[in-house]
Amino acid sequence: MPKNRRKRNFMIQILAKIMLWIAVVAWSVWFGGLMYELFVITPLWSANLPSSAIEWNSRPNFLLIPTPFYAPVAVTTILSSLLGLIFNWKSNNRRIWLILSTVSAILTLGFTLIYFFPKNEVLFHNQNLGLSGEEITAIGNAWIRANWIRVGMMIVGFFAALKAFSLPKSD
Repeated sequence: MPKNRRKRNFMIQILAKIMLWIAVVAWSVWFGGLMYELFVITPLWSANLPSSAIEWNSRPNFLLIPTPFYAPVAVTTILSSLLGLIFNWKSNNRRIWLILSTVSAILTLGFTLIYFFPKNEVLFHNQNLGLSGEEITAIGNAWIRANWIRVGMMIVGFFAALKAFSLPKSD
């Protein structure tokens, strides 16, 4: 094998491992943030719907804007998973796990943008838009159920990235 080709293959192997590291760390941060939101933040506004959501909205200092945290973490997770997939494409051991991780990251972000952003506007950013207590309760409960779906999607993606990371590279 020519020297340039060996050097190129070596660089690809290094980039492949670096992208796996970044993907696993990014998944850890994204999933950890969601766990914090699930177990710390969500109970604060959903403990006694609709009054807890109304109370949450009446105190602007309680209102959290999660996008500055989640946006860069989600994009980093998607990009590092995708680049990890590209650099590990020839690795039969890792390929399927990285496909699963990348698809999970993309679907999780898509689900968040399509489902949660509009619900967040209603529940948290517009003083509930004058909705009745029953409507606030229904939207809040639907948000909580959908969040468990998002948790499941993230578990699949995170553990797929961990599995890919744990496997040796094969050709």
